[in-house]
Amino acid sequence: MLIGFNERVEAEGREYHVQTEDVSDRAEIVSQVFLAGQVLHTYRVSYADWKGEPGWEQRVSEQAKRQHALMVAATQRGRITAAPQANGS
Repeated sequence: MLIGFNERVEAEGREYHVQTEDVSDRAEIVSQVFLAGQVLHTYRVSYADWKGEPGWEQRVSEQAKRQHALMVAATQRGRITAAPQANGS
């Protein structure tokens, strides 16, 4: 199952890139916010507990959409720092 979203976000006079993808080999949905190619923030949600349950693929799809929208909103509101964190998360 491959799901992915990419979006440019203008905030604080800067252009950020928000990316969300299904990393199926790890059963994770990973969202990252980039500025000038540097990762500012990473947010991961595991779906290992859902995988194989009835409707799990739809649940992953819905979670990825919701997670991406939240990361975009956080970026637009200035809640993602402009300085990269040491651990990239």
